Amino acid sequence: MLSPRKHDNSGHGYVDPSLQLNAGLWTLFAGASVFLGMRVWIKITRRHGLWWDDYILLITWLILAINNSLISVEFATGYVTDTWDDRMHILINVTSCGTLVGQALSKTAFAVTLLKLTKGWYRYILWFCIGSMNLYMVVKVFFQWAKICNKPSYDVWYRLDFCLDGKFREDFKEGGNVYNIIMDFVLATFPWIITWNLDMRKVEKIGLCVTMSLGMVVAIVSAVRTGWKDEGNDKDAYYFWRNAHSNIWYSSEIVGTIIVQCIPVLRPLLRDIRTSMTSRKLASTHQNTARCSKIPPTIGSQGNHRAHIYSNAKDTYSDGSDGLEDSWDNRGIYQKTDFELTTVEVKSQKDTASLV
Repeated sequence: MLSPRKHDNSGHGYVDPSLQLNAGLWTLFAGASVFLGMRVWIKITRRHGLWWDDYILLITWLILAINNSLISVEFATGYVTDTWDDRMHILINVTSCGTLVGQALSKTAFAVTLLKLTKGWYRYILWFCIGSMNLYMVVKVFFQWAKICNKPSYDVWYRLDFCLDGKFREDFKEGGNVYNIIMDFVLATFPWIITWNLDMRKVEKIGLCVTMSLGMVVAIVSAVRTGWKDEGNDKDAYYFWRNAHSNIWYSSEIVGTIIVQCIPVLRPLLRDIRTSMTSRKLASTHQNTARCSKIPPTIGSQGNHRAHIYSNAKDTYSDGSDGLEDSWDNRGIYQKTDFELTTVEVKSQKDTASLV
């Protein structure tokens, strides 16, 4: 069955955006794959194991791959035409639902991560965000397959047997987009609440907060995309070109949400690279040891002296995890070492001095 479009017999051709569409979708997907792959690799190699947020992100990544493939098939098999058959309508509905599910799951993964780092009434807020986002997603998926009242073109076999007012359906979908933006901003503020009172250096605290709050960028992207869609889409030669770029915008929201959740987990890798580079600079062959350059010059700098340092040290971890396995670096946000110097003893061959 062929369904004519509103711009049928318009007398003009259409710009085919297939090349730009595939370049945009798959470049974004490659970026998400690299970051997610490094996240999983760090978790496995450091024996932290994968947690629920990791599995949700992997499912989101899989849905994104399938959705991108179907969108590419759409544009390669007759999307840029005046008429669509049932197969094309079904593909469009499926990819629209895939985008909705990907948006909800990617945000859910971040909320689940925050659940590990919060206590008390903060968790109730997070659970409300998770429940409301996914409930909105499920309702929008059902509405996507509903018929439109008084529109014969929607009265087809593959749609559900109930109809909605056209304006209500569009307003509800638009409301879902706005709600996603609100959730992005809400979730992005949680890291500041969680980490601001932690016993960390201020620079590290700000850096961690900014890194974990990069979801603000995703919220801004979503807001720009929503505003751009509100301007409408005239049925001119660039009608399908704008539709293609709309698909790229939607994909960028999901990809961005995946990437901003992977960046904080890369801290161990970046720290190892920095340590490796620093060690090379400090390498020394003095006394046949590479670590000799790190010995303080005031202690043990002469060959006929021996230095002994006695201390009481204790390593503590703080992550608010209630003993559960965590998905962050060192199973927590930070590591703190309590170090107390008790005695420095320097001995020479002639005499012995003790400083307490």
